[in-house]
Amino acid sequence: MFRSISRIPTGRLLAAASISTGTGFGICNSPPTTSSESLPAVAVSKKEFTPLKVSKNEVVGRNVHKITLNFPNDTDVLGMTTAGMLMVEGKKRDGTGAIARPYTPISRNDTVGRLELVVKNYPDVGNVSSHICNAAVGSTLAVKGCFTKIQVQPNKWKQVGMIAGGSGITPCLQVAEELLSHPQDTTQITLIFCNQDPQAIFLKDHIDKLVATSQGRFQVHYCVDNATPTDSWKGLTGYVTKHMIDTYLPKPDQANNIIMVCGPPPMYHAICGPKKFEEGKPPAQGDITGILKDLGFTSDAVFKF
Repeated sequence: MFRSISRIPTGRLLAAASISTGTGFGICNSPPTTSSESLPAVAVSKKEFTPLKVSKNEVVGRNVHKITLNFPNDTDVLGMTTAGMLMVEGKKRDGTGAIARPYTPISRNDTVGRLELVVKNYPDVGNVSSHICNAAVGSTLAVKGCFTKIQVQPNKWKQVGMIAGGSGITPCLQVAEELLSHPQDTTQITLIFCNQDPQAIFLKDHIDKLVATSQGRFQVHYCVDNATPTDSWKGLTGYVTKHMIDTYLPKPDQANNIIMVCGPPPMYHAICGPKKFEEGKPPAQGDITGILKDLGFTSDAVFKF
């Protein structure tokens, strides 16, 4: 059984989000298919880290920061295909060198000149998360990418279910916003979003707005570890169970439905099994175990961010 332990620090689970004025919370699209002469320049490289200047660092939740990074040129774009990620480099807490961790931007490719990261800090424990959240305005953060994790297209699936723990919300939002941005798409999207308590839920106003404007295509069920009587909590409480998933998320239906998971290690172990990490190789999806296997899901119907 998984309890929504969003406080567990792990670089692989930290995510980032982009909020673009006039373009929604940010949908990551690939560069427009026009002539090469009209394509904007891509700001970052997949081969080496690019220093991006911090222009804003704002607190937007409990231990959650929104950091704005300016591109080298104000006409540059991110150039990322949904769903994808960036690598951000930071100093190790113990001072022994640098380390890089993946973060999920959700920025439109037509947002020029900047991207914004929403990052949850883990004080006294996190390495890159603390490095990002403590970054002063005028300093730089080193970024490399973008790297596509799974290609998301309109009507690729009939239903998409998502289970997100803490900062694992951002790749799920990237997918939801991409699908909701296409008028011809009819995908039904359902999310279970887990946090420690009601006060720990961040980006809730934005998520609720997405639900309200989705014409019934996007549904969200909030789940917290603990809630007190003074919270007047009406959402799910405690562990994410087989019953919750079976009740709220899509049923197995070959390639028509998919469940996407992003959160701390206990979530992966209980819900779908951990990803497979081998030295010198990129992370692999690994076998499907846990609740989703018990419910009949196979590897072609589950994606682990």
